[in-house]
Amino acid sequence: MINPFRERIWFIRGFIKKYSIQIILSLVVTVTIALLGTFFLSKIPEKRSIYRIGIVGQFGSGQLPPYIINFLKAGLVTLDSKHEPQPGLAEKWDISDDGKTYTFYLRSGLKWNDSKAVNATDIKISIPNIVVETVDPNIIRFKIPTKFSPFLSLLNIPLLSSSGKIIGDYDIRLKQKSSGVISQITVNTSNKVLNFNVFQTPKQAITAFKLGQVDMALALPSEYESDVVKYGKIQKQIDLNRVVTLIFNQQDPNLKDKNVRQGIAYSLKDKTLGQTEALTTISPVSWGFNPLVKTYPYNLPRTKELIKTAVILELATTPELLSVAENIRTQLNSDKISISTKVVSSTPEQFQLFLTPYNIPSDPDQYRDWHSTQATNIGRGSDEKIDKLLEDGRIILDQKERKRIYFDFQKTFSEELPALVLYHPSTFDLARRESLFQIINSGN
Repeated sequence: MINPFRERIWFIRGFIKKYSIQIILSLVVTVTIALLGTFFLSKIPEKRSIYRIGIVGQFGSGQLPPYIINFLKAGLVTLDSKHEPQPGLAEKWDISDDGKTYTFYLRSGLKWNDSKAVNATDIKISIPNIVVETVDPNIIRFKIPTKFSPFLSLLNIPLLSSSGKIIGDYDIRLKQKSSGVISQITVNTSNKVLNFNVFQTPKQAITAFKLGQVDMALALPSEYESDVVKYGKIQKQIDLNRVVTLIFNQQDPNLKDKNVRQGIAYSLKDKTLGQTEALTTISPVSWGFNPLVKTYPYNLPRTKELIKTAVILELATTPELLSVAENIRTQLNSDKISISTKVVSSTPEQFQLFLTPYNIPSDPDQYRDWHSTQATNIGRGSDEKIDKLLEDGRIILDQKERKRIYFDFQKTFSEELPALVLYHPSTFDLARRESLFQIINSGN
């Protein structure tokens, strides 16, 4: 009797011998198909998740919102938590003794987002009145016409090639209106697409969210929270880079005298209106922030000492801050002060009091906002000491000396009071689901 196991072996041997050619061909074809399939599948781009995000603001050609700049991390310098410049794509830099030449040394191994090596000559940088030179493939030199100590902070912007490529893992595309205003910013990563849709007002962003046109809306004013909480998830924060201010028009006869301005400040019982107290126009996280400035706690007798003759004033503000303006009007109205409110769509040419948010620059330099010679000085103030401090602060390179200057600036500002700083606004992000917050916060 034949052993069954041995019989199976004979059968297999016979099968292989008879069909060996077919077996070998089948194996070759199978392996070839598998290898080719793997190769072609690797060439097919992965399906990337697309996220539609609403942001509020107005950004012209060549401008990017600070959030996008920080997300990309593609500038020669980056700003740390105290807003001090630190090495970014440049590993170091030198400043000439006269403060007019800045030489940056690029990090080695940098690549454009299409994986090509970066050569300094490929980088497109255009800054008015500044000469840009490429010394060798890894060195960029800037020659500025006069000392300007905030110059480093201006270079926290993405470096682009002449063809619009960006250094790093991201690809960025801008969609602009015929006026040059940016309407959409698209950031492509290896596994996702972030479409940042730009809206001029928070209401427009919220409407887009309700209609399903965006998945998230970022940095919305807290006063809209109750209107949208049922539509999605909320993540709250305090914006320490903005302050709500009450600006005094110092060309107005009623407000020329700083005693009147201070009297108005002492009349406010609640300056923060339930928000986070702000002391100066410099962010409390900045290296230049001075917490020891003059404040104006509620003191009605002091108001009556300072304001000799009753004043009638109009308080202008935008629709977003109208409820705040009405609160201030209620607090200020007395036998010494009479306030009415007025709604405006933008900064008015003529006003007495103007309630508005102030976007704090990353560098303490605020020359364009408060110096008497600047058309952008909204309050039209003219104070010699403030002017001198602002002039000195932007030409001194030594950080310790600059800090002393801006400490003095903040003390003088709080005394002369071109504007009363009220509070840092609370904001919130709105999303359809919690996981979206992680995508934005991680920056990945």
